Amino acid sequence: MKPHILKVFVLLSVLMIGHSSSSFAACSTGCILLNSDLSMTPCVEYQGIAYTFKLNFSQDGSNFLWKMDTSTFKQAPSGASNCIPVGSDLAIKVCCADFMNYNYSFTLNYVPDLTWKMDTTTFAGTSGDPLFPFQWHISNTGQTTFSTGAGTPGEDLHMTQAMASRLTGAGIIMAIVDYGLEIAHEDLKANVIPNGSYNFLNGTTDPAYSKTDGDHGTSVAGIAAAVAMNGVGGRGVAPNTSLKGFNYLEAQTEQNAIESLGGNARSQNVDIFNMSYGDDGLSYTALSDSMRNFYEKVSSTLRGGKGAIYVKSSGNGFQDMEIKSGQTSYTYRCTDKQKYGRSDLTCQNADAEEEQSRPEVITVGAYNANGVRASYSTAGSNLWVCAPGGESGKTSPGILTTDRSGCDKGYSQKNLTDPSNSFETGDATYNPNCNYTSAFDGTSAAAPAASGAIALILQANPNLTRRDVKYILAKTARKNDPDSPGALVTVNINGSDYIASQGWITNAAGFHFHNWYGFGAIDVDAAVALARTYQANSLPALSDKIYGAAFDPVAIPDNSAAGVSKTIDVADDMTIENLMVMVATDHPDTREVGIEITSPSGARSILLNIGSAVQTGLNATNGVLLASNAFFGEKSKGTWTLKVVDCWPGNTGSLKLFNLRILGY
Repeated sequence: MKPHILKVFVLLSVLMIGHSSSSFAACSTGCILLNSDLSMTPCVEYQGIAYTFKLNFSQDGSNFLWKMDTSTFKQAPSGASNCIPVGSDLAIKVCCADFMNYNYSFTLNYVPDLTWKMDTTTFAGTSGDPLFPFQWHISNTGQTTFSTGAGTPGEDLHMTQAMASRLTGAGIIMAIVDYGLEIAHEDLKANVIPNGSYNFLNGTTDPAYSKTDGDHGTSVAGIAAAVAMNGVGGRGVAPNTSLKGFNYLEAQTEQNAIESLGGNARSQNVDIFNMSYGDDGLSYTALSDSMRNFYEKVSSTLRGGKGAIYVKSSGNGFQDMEIKSGQTSYTYRCTDKQKYGRSDLTCQNADAEEEQSRPEVITVGAYNANGVRASYSTAGSNLWVCAPGGESGKTSPGILTTDRSGCDKGYSQKNLTDPSNSFETGDATYNPNCNYTSAFDGTSAAAPAASGAIALILQANPNLTRRDVKYILAKTARKNDPDSPGALVTVNINGSDYIASQGWITNAAGFHFHNWYGFGAIDVDAAVALARTYQANSLPALSDKIYGAAFDPVAIPDNSAAGVSKTIDVADDMTIENLMVMVATDHPDTREVGIEITSPSGARSILLNIGSAVQTGLNATNGVLLASNAFFGEKSKGTWTLKVVDCWPGNTGSLKLFNLRILGY
């Protein structure tokens, strides 16, 4: 089996990190370029004559081997430069090998059959990004990232080829819409656009965080776009992406939101808006008419009419949520607060926030270093993809990224009373100035990983529209956690079994979908490969149609798995790109209510799971919007069936409205 070639070098880098690279001092030759498959074409000088030939890489257990391709063997022109002197033992001392902009040195010792074996004891590298070997989200070799547990090799963004082809996000502008951004951070400042940010608190262009704890936005920015090969820290997924910061979360008004998302001159040249935030609440959160109008009418005009790209975290409420009540807050856990709550069903539901169901927004869930749903990652039928989010950094790896500079503030500080691991208190070797954290986690981390991936996709093909990007992500996402043993949940409601969570489904168009993962984990290399050959703006024009008629309220049977069903017949035979359900119920406690929809093909999607934390807000006169991406690519024609169930005895209610809004072609 072909090895994951980036991991070969990351593993070796982990072994040598902290050691000097003195072998480079003796180098007089130039750098040999290592191709994406680790092949190289050196020039060697043997007994006064120069030769060139291609060496192809292979791996045999722990042995790293390069074998000569004899068809390429030829004598180099007289006086060829940068040739490596080869002695009688035929050892090749590679003084500088350039792989993905990182430089390494090592010795290749000759073994029989025109093959050379790396002497791993001689392997050394440039300082580059000293913390890169711990960034499992970019290259997962099974590292612990300072936690007590290890990840699973290969469970990462799959971006080896993108790195090897030197995609860095150059030319792409990303806005970090958050609490703040440390624009002078050593590993971010080279990417920050001078005077491009804005502070809504004081009207300056420095969106510095106003408190002394962790600056969420600075850590988010590092995941997406920390600078590569600068001798400090790690690297971002797209390390040459230009950054702007808008501290909207410090001054949350509707106008500030619009100005941060492209509704102001200072944000109108942004390509990607990273939105690592969301609402924790016990009610459905609807958008205002102004925000809906902004998304529908304004956002599509940005990027020269190609449409701005909004990347949003799904939430961290699968297990519990922090609910603010006045000046205090408390932890709300469905299994503790509700007699019908369950730990195997998402407590918060991503569909309960309208902004995350907008067709203009890419909602992202999180997986951990073992490739399965992160413990906190909010599920919902409106997820598009998932990306690395990690865990707390104690018993399972967190995400290593930038933190506020200095040991007296930020997530990483000298005097933490309960640090996740030793790195967080100013590790003398790896984090002496507390400028980095190894314990960042959440869908807040998954969103910038996705934003960085999209920056690489846009660099590969800058002409892509927002619809193109979403299609490419859906088409190339990999089916992570394929068995998902905990995702299939059957609940007994008054003697009848009800499937309350499905796991992976496959729709009639062949797309895999999961309420934990959307279409699956982002595969950067696959997405970039498709983007390079994709004809931008080639999708047919969208039709936007609403179906459904008024009806008298119908009772939702109390404590019944059968529930109540309503149907809508759609005559149009469109290919579905976005499907939204407008629904309203009159029920005193919608935590008991489950809502699902089944397409004409028989594909079933759970829009709102029973036992969620959504207690109120579903009785709006014009309904609330619940989106499902499970029907992407299916045909719209036929009978659609909405089903509403009540999972607990006592409270009763009715279904008042059911409409379908379908965007398709």
